[in-house]
Amino acid sequence: MTFSTEDPFFGPVPQTVPLPQTPLTSVLVQVRFPEVLSIAKAEFIADFQERIRAEYPLHLKDQNPILEVIGDGIRPNLTSNWRFLDEERKWRLSLTTNFVTLETRAYQSRSDFVQRTRKVVQALSETIKPSLVTRIGVRYVDRLLDAQLDQLSHFVRPEMLGLCIGNCRKNLGRVISEAVGETDVGTMTARWGAMPEKHTHEPDLMPPISAPSWFLDVDVYNEFEQSEAFNAQEIEARVTKLAERAYGFFRWAVSDEFLKACGGNP
Repeated sequence: MTFSTEDPFFGPVPQTVPLPQTPLTSVLVQVRFPEVLSIAKAEFIADFQERIRAEYPLHLKDQNPILEVIGDGIRPNLTSNWRFLDEERKWRLSLTTNFVTLETRAYQSRSDFVQRTRKVVQALSETIKPSLVTRIGVRYVDRLLDAQLDQLSHFVRPEMLGLCIGNCRKNLGRVISEAVGETDVGTMTARWGAMPEKHTHEPDLMPPISAPSWFLDVDVYNEFEQSEAFNAQEIEARVTKLAERAYGFFRWAVSDEFLKACGGNP
């Protein structure tokens, strides 16, 4: 087995290898800021909606929970929520009184993702005008299925396999591991493991399916003890670095053989 790097926390990030058969199920970025209560009012966010309407023309206001990413996972946010969708409903932009989230299950590339993030953050900066930012996070969720599970020991770094292979596998339900550590760009929380059919660790990011799977969930983020100024260019730069580090961990975790099985050319 060949792996790209030995240090997923501080080592160089490998060049991106496009994967036509991508294992990604969800990608999201979230920017949090001190609460702006006026966001709950339609007339207050109208200028923001107009700025992003060309790319996200579908919108609705609801009281259903919107995902709020925190240091130890995800929790529902029950404040007034605004959702904006693209025409194909592949991208979802969520706005609450204290964060904005952009998420997709149709990820194309890091450059496209960062460009979309930049447009949203710039629109937010020029219309809603939050003065501070309290957290910036990027999260990638991958899932291996079907024949890939039979090759798990060839596709995934041995340190991450544990009870997911060998004689124990047939007797297992769900197995989840977690690692939290500091990187050169922020804090990383990585979760991975085996899931039986119709189970998941995060329903909104990895919907349950009728087949067993192995997943990798990487969240890289900056949390500020003292709030930073809300600067669109600085946020874009941080999102780029966080996304690169998340990719570095993915490449550390999976082998070149796995990339080839997904149609890549490492």
